Amino acid sequence: MSVITRYLSAGSQRTIIVKRNILGSFGIKGLSILTSLVLVPYTINLLDQEKYGIWITIFSIVTWFNMMDVGLGNGFRNKFAEALAMGKRKLAKAYVQTLYSSMTIIAGVLIATFLIVNHFLNWNRILNIPANFDENIDIIAAVVFLLFCVQLILKNISTVLLSLQKTTFSNSLIFLGNLLALILIFLFNKFHATNLFSIALIFMISPIIILSIATIIVFRNYLKEFRPALFSVPRKKYFNELMGLGFKFFLIQIATVVMFSSSSVIISQLYGPSSVTPYNVTYQLFAAAQIVFGIIITPFWTAFTEANAKSDFEWIKKSLKKLLVLWGIYSIGIILLWLISPFIFKIWLGGKIAIPLSLSFQFALFAILMTWSSIFSFFVAGIGKITISLYGAIFQCIIYIPLAIFLAKVSGLNTTGIILATNLNLLIPVVLLALQTKKIINQKAYGIWNR
Repeated sequence: MSVITRYLSAGSQRTIIVKRNILGSFGIKGLSILTSLVLVPYTINLLDQEKYGIWITIFSIVTWFNMMDVGLGNGFRNKFAEALAMGKRKLAKAYVQTLYSSMTIIAGVLIATFLIVNHFLNWNRILNIPANFDENIDIIAAVVFLLFCVQLILKNISTVLLSLQKTTFSNSLIFLGNLLALILIFLFNKFHATNLFSIALIFMISPIIILSIATIIVFRNYLKEFRPALFSVPRKKYFNELMGLGFKFFLIQIATVVMFSSSSVIISQLYGPSSVTPYNVTYQLFAAAQIVFGIIITPFWTAFTEANAKSDFEWIKKSLKKLLVLWGIYSIGIILLWLISPFIFKIWLGGKIAIPLSLSFQFALFAILMTWSSIFSFFVAGIGKITISLYGAIFQCIIYIPLAIFLAKVSGLNTTGIILATNLNLLIPVVLLALQTKKIINQKAYGIWNR
């Protein structure tokens, strides 16, 4: 028996599942990171710095509507995992049906609302681009939004897989979507058909194709007993159960969207779309590094849910300690990445885009703070005690945009001030969630700390 086989077979059944998900995800995520890193310079070269910035800004605006699942996805992850842990398979199926039927209705309402409101929107002004821009931004924005609504329904298959602790399979869908996008962009370029519209279309339709295929395969072959009906109205009882916890997740999502998706719009308004590109490519580099830690932490959400449902607190304590050790090693790696980042940018982008060292430092700090807080946020989210997270998120939502504009424009930090504002906001969960986790695992959490 090899060392890897012995390692994967050691520990409790829950630990074995987590280990296998982590190992399997490393291969898939590694390929996904590689594909994403190839896509960035290739897409910039096909468009230009300004058009790439416009695409990123449009996509950022559209992804604000990710929160329109009103927290159902996260509520589902906990409730579905709890139902399975307790052997309540009929209840688990009811949750699957509720998730899909609710999201279908939400997507339909979003599409209808957009078709009405879009007539009154001036996308050139929103994106801070001239009226004589050589492509029809109104059409591009409409196509991106409508395809995003389709994704909103289809991405539920990833949520189901994560709830079943099939993290590797869920991650593979992201990789296949990126790979298909790269192939299609290459083919379009061969026929000289690449412009902002075609790039946007490819990026939006590629995951739809992959998610559609995955949904059919999974529910026809592996999860037949949980297969949702195509046309069904969600039952109030199960919807309320998902939303009881889900609504708190929804409010937290709002803060997340404000902090992580509004930066491109702020930059575009203050400095123009061209300035979005250096900010985004810097984010892409350190986001790729965050994915590595994300591979490790993602399987623990559902594992924490199951362990808590079975009162296995000793496993939770040991897992948190191991994650903190790994975070320390990861943080050293991030610092080294920042030190060599000028060389990486030069090779990766061919020296075509200037990246300030201060900007990359703030993104390195962002990666360190995000991964620290993710350890504790995954734990409290997994056990459903997210009231502290909710209050912190509301405060972050209120102060982020004014703080970002102040640091960027008034303090003269430019785009570096935007990510600095994010980092200052992250200090809230960094402190509060670590303190809450300590109280919970030591059974000293009372009142708001235990809700």
